[in-house]
Amino acid sequence: MDEVISKDQLRIHIENELTTNYSEQMIEENKKNIEKDIEQAVNSLTLFSENKYFSYLVSRQSSISIEQHIADLPDGIQNFEDWFNSGLLGFAKNMLSALSKNMNSNIHFSRLLDNQDYETFIIDSKTKDTNVEQWKSLLNPIFQISNTHYLAQASACINLSLDNAALSLLHLWVQSLWFEDKSIRKVFDDAKAIVAIRDNASKAGKKGAKKRHSLSENVKKHAITLYLNGNFNNPNQAIDSIYLVVIAYGKSINFLFSSDFQAQKTIYNWILPYKYKPTK
Repeated sequence: MDEVISKDQLRIHIENELTTNYSEQMIEENKKNIEKDIEQAVNSLTLFSENKYFSYLVSRQSSISIEQHIADLPDGIQNFEDWFNSGLLGFAKNMLSALSKNMNSNIHFSRLLDNQDYETFIIDSKTKDTNVEQWKSLLNPIFQISNTHYLAQASACINLSLDNAALSLLHLWVQSLWFEDKSIRKVFDDAKAIVAIRDNASKAGKKGAKKRHSLSENVKKHAITLYLNGNFNNPNQAIDSIYLVVIAYGKSINFLFSSDFQAQKTIYNWILPYKYKPTK
């Protein structure tokens, strides 16, 4: 989560989008305005894009589900969810708010954003000094960018001051961009469920390991007692006589060695520190 998108990288990305979607002629004819718009976009996006959570979202591999990706957040889901509610959606709302300031309320233009019907727009709006192809060259590249239909429809609503409808569409836009078009609420809930299952499994594993360690200590004490109480000169002499008894004792308290060979080796290591037994 340490890598972020720099201001220069963001500028290059926006310029590449324009180069890909607009003709060289159109870019050249509107060069000054485009440069100004790019700079405004970069300035407004930089603070947001430099956030560690934005970078984390961008870094997701296609083979990993969005639920798993969010569940794997290093500093937890709640911090991300707080940022999402105040950051990502807040940023998008501000973006549409800025857009609304630059749009003159026009039902015909709103319908164009909604249905992309250029011919009807030209006729109904009685637009002068332009034609269908000019409007297509301006808007088609935007419409063709992935996931912009929700944003275009939200813009249409804002153009008519239908703010609540715009926010609902904006929510769908964010879902389509980052959440595989799934319910954001469900994605968060499923990610939390993954974390809960993982935590429970970890606790169960630790509990099991603790229990096995306790059983192992009991079996170890039994082996040492057998050795110290037996008539053995050293561990090598004792091991053949006591290992089957130790294995049987282990089974009686639900502690199992993986094999007889492993049992002999483990028991030998347990009793080795006592090779110099006190003289009886």
